[in-house]
Amino acid sequence: MSQRELLSYLLLEEIEEEEFLIEGLLVEQGNANEHPLFTSRPEEGFFEVLVNRHLIHDDKKFREFFRLNIDQFNYILQLIEKDITVDSSNRHPYPITAAEKLALTLR
Repeated sequence: MSQRELLSYLLLEEIEEEEFLIEGLLVEQGNANEHPLFTSRPEEGFFEVLVNRHLIHDDKKFREFFRLNIDQFNYILQLIEKDITVDSSNRHPYPITAAEKLALTLR
């Protein structure tokens, strides 16, 4: 085996070992989504409490907060929603919605 082949082999082996160690750490840490901080976001998060419970009913405050009125916010959301929506998965069972992402971006 040439030195170049040996070096390539050793580098690949090192990469595989690092990936194995990282996967082990992730398993040890458990699923971060199980923490109440993440599972309660749909009821207690920034978007639900501030936007859906308060700002959505007050056009003036909504505009002061986002510098857009509700119609403009919804129009922009309609344009980009498909591009920024993420499906739920085992790793992220409660992904951030497109409306939440837009609200955070505007803020």
